[in-house]
Amino acid sequence: MKVKILIIEDDPKIADLVSLYLDKEAFGAITARDGKTGLATFQKEKPSLIVLDLMLPELDGISVLKEIRKIDNTPIIILSSKDEETDKIVGLELGADDYVSKPFSPKELIVRIKTVLRRTADPQPSKQKYHINNLEIDLSRFEVKRDGQLINLTRREFYLLITLARQPGKVFSRSELMDKVYSPDDNVYDRTIDVHVANLRKKLGDERQNLITTISGIGYKLTDNIDAT
Repeated sequence: MKVKILIIEDDPKIADLVSLYLDKEAFGAITARDGKTGLATFQKEKPSLIVLDLMLPELDGISVLKEIRKIDNTPIIILSSKDEETDKIVGLELGADDYVSKPFSPKELIVRIKTVLRRTADPQPSKQKYHINNLEIDLSRFEVKRDGQLINLTRREFYLLITLARQPGKVFSRSELMDKVYSPDDNVYDRTIDVHVANLRKKLGDERQNLITTISGIGYKLTDNIDAT
């Protein structure tokens, strides 16, 4: 069965070009030309990855991203002519897995798609569950719960938390965490990891528990009060 890739792009030439290159790589390309149709197609087709334009009719790309992240962690690569740093940060903060600026190389986009799919494949470590105070991290289900209630994390936030949880008490530099969360060819700043940590802390309710500690000038570490099974 082909891996399905959903392209939400209003420019037919770009959508057709990306579809052509995906077909050459034996992916199954699905297209939608506006945000509302893109959401409906996502819910119907359940793609393995989404290539998402920001400037869309009916419903803009950021709104599409927000709606998807409310219910699902499917990898999303933003493909947009908006190349401002703030747009990239907003996209990443809301849960995008990568950001490719137009004009772009179709071959590079395919490499990015393969990299994100490989990186976001469900991990299979020997330890499947981690318990930290009232938190439970379940790798087999790709879930994090607090007091039994599901917390909706992005994939980057999840992998960041797992990286810290696998070596509790270890101080990770920003560059080390970036290596775990991003691929080497991702054009992002090491301070971007601060955005992910801030979002993770907020979602975990960490302002009261001090689960993630900032080590000034170095990076972050997770409390060593953790059990793994």
